[in-house]
Amino acid sequence: MNENRPLSKNQKERLAKLEPQLRSCVGAADLNRAKRITAQIQELLRPTGHETRILQAKNWLYETAMEGGSLTYAKMGFEGTIQKSSSRTRLNLEATSLLAICYLREGNLEKARDMIVRAVKNINNIKSADRREQFHKRLIERLEEESILVGLKEESSEKLDLSEVDQQSVQLVMTKSENQIYLEMGRAVPQRSVDLLKDVRDAYTFRLPGPDRKMLPPPITEENKEALGKRASSALKRVAWRAVCSPDSDLYKAWSQGLSVVYDKKYIAGAIVAAFNSASITVAMIAASAAALAIKFGAEVFCETFAPSSLMIDRKDKS
Repeated sequence: MNENRPLSKNQKERLAKLEPQLRSCVGAADLNRAKRITAQIQELLRPTGHETRILQAKNWLYETAMEGGSLTYAKMGFEGTIQKSSSRTRLNLEATSLLAICYLREGNLEKARDMIVRAVKNINNIKSADRREQFHKRLIERLEEESILVGLKEESSEKLDLSEVDQQSVQLVMTKSENQIYLEMGRAVPQRSVDLLKDVRDAYTFRLPGPDRKMLPPPITEENKEALGKRASSALKRVAWRAVCSPDSDLYKAWSQGLSVVYDKKYIAGAIVAAFNSASITVAMIAASAAALAIKFGAEVFCETFAPSSLMIDRKDKS
């Protein structure tokens, strides 16, 4: 079939509904729903041979799997996309970049570095300087976030104590500004996160041409604790957001209605503690800072501002 054949009106109308639904599965890490929607997209496009659009949908599916912790499924999927697409395509670049993140999350730094180097090389295939800079910014910031998360994980029997986290979060809300909370979070980031940040940055810039190095945001350094805290907060939104912002949860419904019981009963701190414990993140000040930011911002602002973003960039997105 000729993939350049125009989409029919029916295909366009259905894709306009299905694709945004699929993209929304990433932040929610809703793999079962993503599988159902991907199957519908494949059924819609396969008869007319629009294989590239199907692969694009599958990248969303595999990213959803990655966010939900199904790393083996995600890795196999991204490897399949890489094999079925040209190294000069955006599809291939996105799959390579996301595969690097999978390896980072596994702690397989050697393979992560290989994928990072390959992704950086392929970014050169983006002809538009603005788009190239956009992708560099998204990718390096995402890799730095993932580095912080990996460094925060402590595989031990120790768990966060809800009372301690709640007490610290209340103290932060009462005595600290937003920037001061970021500063406290930055101070609590462990050295292994800082070391991994540097390793990933070095791998990224190793073969990057001089002009493109100028496209990168400034590196996050150990000395700038506030910037480190902001990047850590951005990383932790992938854990905290799902804990407190699911629209169907009783917590979110009560919080969005401004009910004080959410704070009185430690519901926000409790949800974040449970999520962080599940992710093996056991630094009390990190959890307390995340809870304090949620309380300071309120439901609407926090859940909109801290919604997890995808690495894959919509062509209409100029940010």
